[in-house]
Amino acid sequence: MEDKRPIKRKQKSNSFIFLLFGGFLLIMIVSLAALLPKSSDENSSYDNGQKTTEDTRMENKKEVTAIITGRDDMMPGFYLRNINDGQDFSLTLTEGSVIMDKYGKNVMADSLKIGDLAEISYDGDSNSIVELKLWDKAWRYEGIQNWSAGPGEGSFTIADRLYQYPDYLFVTREGKKLTLNDLDKSDELMAIGYEKTIYSILVTKGHGTLRFKDYGDFLGGTVYIGKREVLPIIEDMTVTIREGDYDITMEKDGFTGTKSVSVLPGKETEVNMGEFKKPAPQTGKVTFHISPLGAQLYVDDLLVSYDIPIDIEYGDHSIKATLGGYKDYTGTLKVKEEEKDIFIKLVETDNTKEESSAQENSQTGSGKDGTNNSGTNSNSNNNNTGSNSNSTGNGSSDNSTDNGSNTSQTSSKNYIYIQSPDGASVYVNGEFKGIAPVSFPKTTTGQLYITFIQSGYDTKTYTVEVKNDGEDDKLNFPALEASD
Repeated sequence: MEDKRPIKRKQKSNSFIFLLFGGFLLIMIVSLAALLPKSSDENSSYDNGQKTTEDTRMENKKEVTAIITGRDDMMPGFYLRNINDGQDFSLTLTEGSVIMDKYGKNVMADSLKIGDLAEISYDGDSNSIVELKLWDKAWRYEGIQNWSAGPGEGSFTIADRLYQYPDYLFVTREGKKLTLNDLDKSDELMAIGYEKTIYSILVTKGHGTLRFKDYGDFLGGTVYIGKREVLPIIEDMTVTIREGDYDITMEKDGFTGTKSVSVLPGKETEVNMGEFKKPAPQTGKVTFHISPLGAQLYVDDLLVSYDIPIDIEYGDHSIKATLGGYKDYTGTLKVKEEEKDIFIKLVETDNTKEESSAQENSQTGSGKDGTNNSGTNSNSNNNNTGSNSNSTGNGSSDNSTDNGSNTSQTSSKNYIYIQSPDGASVYVNGEFKGIAPVSFPKTTTGQLYITFIQSGYDTKTYTVEVKNDGEDDKLNFPALEASD
C-alpha cells in the first residue's frame, strides 16, 4: 500500500505560492492604475472645453491703428481715435494688457503720450486691450516754429515741406482739445503722422499777449522783444508773442528803456514803461530880427511866427527866410544858449554883389558875443525905422516916419562910434552893425535911422544927421527901457 502523505504537503505549498504571487500582482496593478493619466474620455472632454474658450476669444479679437486722445483714469483705459475713419472710442486696461514702445519693449501705460499713434489689439466683447504698441512707422516732428495751415484745404506746411491732414486732425495743448483756428503763428508745435499725412498736432509752446502802458516818450521809435520781434512803436500797442521770458527794449532817438517779462500761454502781460521818462528837452529863447519887414520864416521846414521869442530845443535846426523880390536866406541854427538873437538881412533879387545873410548875438546870462551864424527863437523883428525916434543931437523928440531919408555914399576913412546903450544890437537903416559899443566906417551920410534891440527891453529907433565933414562921429543914446 502506497504512502500518499508527502504528496498532500506539496500541493499545499504550491497553493500558497500562487496566492502570494497573485497578491503582489494585484498591488502592482493598483499602483500602476494610480499613476496612469485620466481616461481618454475625460481628457477629450477637458480639451474640447479649453479649445472652445480660446477659439471664442480669437474670434472676438480686433485690431486698429489709432491716436491716443486721452487717458481714462477711472476705468482705467485710453480714449482713442481711429486714423482710418476718425471715429472716437475707448478701451480699458486689464492686468493681462501688454503695453509696448515702438521697439517692442514692455513699458508702463503712464509713459504713453497724448497724440501718439498706436497699433492696438483688443477684445471686441469686453473692449479690453490685449496688446498696445506704439506704431513704429509713425514719425514725430518736434520744435516746429516755421509753419502755416492752408491756403489749400487740408494742407499744412512745415518749413518748405507740404503735408496734408484729415478732417479729424487731433490738436491739443496739455490734454486740452483745440482747433487750428486756436493756434497763432508764434506757437511752437510738434506733429505726429505717417508718410505725408499729419494725424495729431501738439502745442509745445503757446502764445500770450503783451500790452504796453505809459510809453508815450517812445512813440514813433522801435521796440525789440528778445530776438523774436522788432516792431515800430504805435499807440494802443499790443503784441501776440510765444510764451517764454523776454527782455523788452524800447528806443527812440537814443533814449532807451528795458524791462524783463514772462509771457504765459493764453494770458495778457502788461508792460509798464512809465519808469522811463525822457528828460524835458533843454531849450533856448531865440529872437529873430529880419530885414526888411514882412518876410516869412521857416524853422525845420515849419512856418513860424517870430514876433515874440521862440523856444527851440538845443541842437541844430534848419532855417529859411523868404520874401518876394528878395533872395532867400537858408542856414543852420545851432542852439546851445539860454538866449540868442538872430539878425537876418535879405538882399534884393537884382543885387548881384551881395547875398542874403545872417548874424547872431548869443546871450548866456552876463556874457554876450557876436558870431556869423543863423538863429532861431525869435524875440522881435522890430526894425521899424520911423516910430518914436529921438535925436541925440539935441534930445528933442522926432516922430517922423520917413524911412526914405536923404543919404549919400562916401569912401571916407572916418568912423561912426556908437558907445551906448551897452549890449544892444545896432541897426543902421535896417542893416545890422553889431553890438554896442560898436564902430563902422562912415560910408553913409545924411539922415540915418539907428535902431537898438535888446532882449527884455523895448526897441528904440533914433534919427541922426551925419555929415561928410572928414571927422569921426561919436554917438551916445539913452539906456533902453525894460519891457513890461
